[in-house]
Amino acid sequence: MAPKRKSDVLEAETSFKENEIEIASAGKSKKARVDASSSSSGGKGKSKEPVQWQDVELDTNPDGTIPVFDYPGDVRRKIKALSSTPGFKVTHWLKEIGNINSNSHGRFMKEKGKTDGAANGTYYAAYVYFERVRIAEGKAKSAGRKQNEIEYPRGLPLEDRRKVWVFTGR
Repeated sequence: MAPKRKSDVLEAETSFKENEIEIASAGKSKKARVDASSSSSGGKGKSKEPVQWQDVELDTNPDGTIPVFDYPGDVRRKIKALSSTPGFKVTHWLKEIGNINSNSHGRFMKEKGKTDGAANGTYYAAYVYFERVRIAEGKAKSAGRKQNEIEYPRGLPLEDRRKVWVFTGR
């Protein structure tokens, strides 16, 4: 019920401010309780911070390139899964993985075959991103990737096989 006189309002405000000051002074002297399971046992060990994907170093070939072991179709599948997450912006991601043009990304995503789009820059940059994320999260290699490492020890060729002409002589 609302007060009828101004004096009642002023008395309520002063008592409210006094209570607020008492609560604030009482809160400063108390310490928060710490659960025994969440506290560190040794105290000397540093807490392990999460690894950023940008900080992960990948093995390189002698020519300085990173070998690619996933097919372009697999990378497209991973990109589609990533783009379905809420709040994901393709343009921000393309800039983050290597300043990739959105037209190049569109051409890569329109390809259909397992090996189509291997010459596209989006394929290489996205593969490097997904590989770094996999290592940062501590996930294991897929069975297809392990098979490709055996078949192609220096990595998959970064060229479209479909656009190669083969002539047979007589």
